[in-house]
Amino acid sequence: AERIVQLGGEPDFSPDSLTLRSHAEYVEGNSLFEMIKENIVAERIAIDSYRNFIQYLQDDDPTTKRMLESILAVEEEHADELADLLPDVGHLKTSTAENAEEVGDNKKPNSEQHTKSPKAKK
Repeated sequence: AERIVQLGGEPDFSPDSLTLRSHAEYVEGNSLFEMIKENIVAERIAIDSYRNFIQYLQDDDPTTKRMLESILAVEEEHADELADLLPDVGHLKTSTAENAEEVGDNKKPNSEQHTKSPKAKK
């Protein structure tokens, strides 16, 4: 918010508009395993968004770019930590076969499935 003010903008903290601007849709998990998987998806979407913002800025605004790169690093850490939790909570699922299939090579769920469709800009 501080950077938005520095650039002459006004931060918008309204829960309603935050939801509208979100890049990911909220999907409720029915188990701890599913909740972690959905959080990984949301982290991956955030990571993709920050990468896009950074690429868009290029060298036009180095201060904001550095700030976003710092946030991106934290988001990547979150995603890795959550992915590391999956095998630990996977045994809580009811089906061992289901667990092995989902945890195996699928530590990074497809974030495109939960990404909101782009909104047309004026």
